[in-house]
Order: sequence, then structure tokens, then C-alpha cells
Amino acid sequence: MKARILALLLALVMVASLFAACSAGKTDASGASTGASQTTDDSKTTEDTKPVKTEKTKIVYWHAYTDQHEEKFLELAAAFNASQDEYELVAEQQPYSEIDSKTMQAVRNGTGPDLVNMYPSDAVNYLNEGRLVDLSVYINDPEIGIPNFKDNVPAGQYSEITQWGDGIYVFPCTTAGEVLFYNKTMFDKYGLEAPKTWTELAECSKIIHEKEGIPGFGTDSLVDTYQCLIMQAGSGYIDEDGNYAIDETIAKEKLNWFADLVKSGDFRLVGEDVFFSGPFGSQAVASYIGSSAGVSYVELAVNDAFEIGCVPIPQEGPVRYISSWGNNFACLSTDEDHARGAYMFLKFLTSTENIVQWAEAFGTVPIYKEARESAEFQQFAETNIAVKALTEEADDIGMLASVPGAAAMRTEIDKMVQSVALNVSDADTAYAAFETACREALAK
Repeated sequence: MKARILALLLALVMVASLFAACSAGKTDASGASTGASQTTDDSKTTEDTKPVKTEKTKIVYWHAYTDQHEEKFLELAAAFNASQDEYELVAEQQPYSEIDSKTMQAVRNGTGPDLVNMYPSDAVNYLNEGRLVDLSVYINDPEIGIPNFKDNVPAGQYSEITQWGDGIYVFPCTTAGEVLFYNKTMFDKYGLEAPKTWTELAECSKIIHEKEGIPGFGTDSLVDTYQCLIMQAGSGYIDEDGNYAIDETIAKEKLNWFADLVKSGDFRLVGEDVFFSGPFGSQAVASYIGSSAGVSYVELAVNDAFEIGCVPIPQEGPVRYISSWGNNFACLSTDEDHARGAYMFLKFLTSTENIVQWAEAFGTVPIYKEARESAEFQQFAETNIAVKALTEEADDIGMLASVPGAAAMRTEIDKMVQSVALNVSDADTAYAAFETACREALAK
């Protein structure tokens, strides 16, 4: 994902940094990492044969939280530690700018943490090196498993976490996601309703451009919005064999549609503003798609100058789809005791009571249906317009394959759409270059 999206999703990204990898890191009495605990025998120890413990096993995780986010996590970690006598969750803070590279290096050196938060696009690199634990062993366990796990997770999210076979190598928690912020005061002025389809969005934007002289719409993530357009229209993306599968007709149609609206002035690119919260607050654009986690920035930028509306992103086509910006965990240990302990913490954290607390602290939405439908979370959602909008579309979260080359495809989408929207290239030429570059990236 582009840097601007990671920056906008600060709360989420910090969520993504919170639980740093699960690599069997042993700890000394102070809780500091002393090295990875590994074994060639990864068969599951039964309750009958498990040795009696004389002290708690320390489960190390790295995080980059600060302030109230760290405070909330430490509160939940302390609750877990007090809830049982087998495991102790040990939090080790790492610099946000270093945590990703440091995790991989430490895991390879055998000194990594036990638990990390990880996007599927990053998880594939660990999986290819055989470093991820299959958590389905624990999720489906008759004694310590999670009943109805699959039914409780949105279908798109479940497909994403099981895309590498029968195992589950990333464990979902909460999600932020795309929502449509709009200037409700301005829309009401011209009798416009919040758009539910892309066609309605274009119509509203045209009217606002004609009446107010400003673009009606923009998007913080050009890549994710373009992916939404083609996926809703029924295009493929990357097939099960890791091959390029985008439908050329759909791709060109959506490319021209978006670029033509930018050229007409009805839409605009974010450009040097990086995020649209600023232009939106100054009424230089009437609506935009951004992260639900960025609602506080929107409110700060608007400063009560007008009423803010927030709704699910437009849907138009045979497939309902929004991007997956979920907060997933990964376990990197081959040591049974540490792996089991990491799972037990994740089970505790994602119980309805705890995950709702977590979501409220970060302004995100629980992945799990039972938590989303709980009275406590519903009450919170009524107080947060972005969370409410995302909750309404959570079941539309889609899945794109995470394979080597997928990140390069995102870069190529951005390059293609901008080149046509800015009249640097025509759609046919830009698409041909895009397809060639994507096929080469996927073939590496």
C-alpha cells in the first residue's frame, strides 16, 4: 500500500505494528528477548503428555504503540496475564520506522519475537521461508478452539487468510476501511443525496462542479479505488496460480471513466495534498474516499464549518467489494509451547468483550460478526460516523491474492491511472504497458 495510505491509517497502521511476529523468542527473567526457541518436532503436545510448568512461558511481542494506544494494549495484556497461569504476554516496544525490517532480521537470526501484526502481502514472504505457524491447528482444536470461527468472519476476509491452502497463517482482529466523506451541507443545498453508486457519484460531482466551481470527488488511494471499480464490475485480478487475471475490457472502461472525470474537473487527484482531509475541510472538494481511521483528521480540518456526512463507498456491478485493510496477526514460532501461548492470547484478545474495547480505542471495526452486532459496539458506532459507515459495509470486504509481484501491481496501477488522467498517455498505451509490467512482476 502506498505510503500515504499507511500514514493516513496511523491508528490502524499502529494496530498493524502492534503485535510483532510470533517467533518462539525466549525471554529472561526481565522479559527481554534472548533468542528463538525452535524444535524440529512441531507435532502438537497433548494435555496428557504436556510437562508440568513451574513458571509461566513468556510470549514476546513487539509493538510500536505510544500514548493511549499503548495504554489500552497493556491493559488488555495485563488482563490476559491475570486470567490464567500458563503464559505471560511480554510487550517490547520498537521504533515504528524499524519494526518491519527488524522483525525479519531477528526471525532469521533466531532472536525474533513470538507475535507480530502482519498484512498478508508481507506474510507471503515469511510463508515462503517456512516461518509461519498454521493457527488452524488451534482454532479447530476441540478443547481450546474457537467455535464457528469461519461463520463469524466475513467471507472475503476468510478467503484472504486461507489463500495459501487449508491452513490459517494470519489471524484477523479489527479493520479500518474505505468510507465516503461528503459535505452534507453542500449536498443538501442542491438537493443531493449521498451517492450509493459510482454513477450517482459522478452525477453529484458534475452538479457540484457546475454550481460551486470545485471538484465533487477525490480519493486518498487511487490504487484501492481503481481496484474497487474493476472488482465490483466482475474483473479478476490474480488467479489461484499467481497469474495476471485482470479483464482488459473492464480495466480500460474504468480507466477511461475515472480519467475523463478528472479531465473534466468533476473529479481530482490528491496530488501534493497527500490526503484529502485538508482540501475537504477547506471546501476545495465536496467528497472523498478515505480511511475510517482518519475521521478525527477530517473533523479537525472541518472545524465545524459544515456538517460532515459519511457513508459506505459506492457499489455498482455484479460483485459487492471493498478493500481489505485488516489488522492481522502472524505466529512465527516452531516451538509448541510458545505457539500455543500466542494463540491463547489472540483468542483472549478477540473475544467479544475485549475486541470491542480494542476497536473503540482505535476507532476501528471488529472483524467478527458477533462483536460487530454486540450492543456495546453498536452503541459506540452510533457515536462515530466513520465506524458506523464501515460497519454497514464490513461484509463486502474482498480479497486480492498476496503473492510475490502483487505489491508491484499496485505501483503499476497508480502509474497507469495517473498517466491517463493527466493526459500523459492514452488508455490503450497505458494499459498495455501496465499489463506487461504486471505479468513480468508476477513471473519473477
